[in-house]
Amino acid sequence: MKKILLAASVLFALNANADTTVIESQAVKNGVVKCVAPLAEMGDFIIGDKNHATHSTWNSGDPDNRLYASLSSKGYSDGDSHVTVIAAPTSSGKCDTTYVETFALPKSCMLTREEVFGDWAYVGTMNGKTLILKNENDTVNIYLSAQGTNDNICLVSKREVIYQ
Repeated sequence: MKKILLAASVLFALNANADTTVIESQAVKNGVVKCVAPLAEMGDFIIGDKNHATHSTWNSGDPDNRLYASLSSKGYSDGDSHVTVIAAPTSSGKCDTTYVETFALPKSCMLTREEVFGDWAYVGTMNGKTLILKNENDTVNIYLSAQGTNDNICLVSKREVIYQ
């Protein structure tokens, strides 16, 4: 039987004001080379100097040639968001990356759309419920999904994909 080697690391310490994010340091520590620069750039952009803890997974048998994934809990004054960052080497020797940041706001998605994402363009809906928005450069999408018994909570997901 073929065994797939998968390793995981959890770092619960907060990493505020560090030179690197835990996303980058865990990748380096565990043998990722090709995708370190894009992971560092994405980690710096999406995590920055916010307090965070990260759980990462990678293929321990071939970490530099396989997908690397992390999920971080990123601290804000009013609660945490979840940030998933994924990097994968391509057959051309480059590295494609993506992130998704998800958080809940204690207001309807209609209010969230108007008050927070009013300058984002409407794209459409998914399942007739989740709103899809895009930024003016068409590089980042926002997904707004109503939650709660009275739709009084808005689940927000922000996604960007970067092809190297």
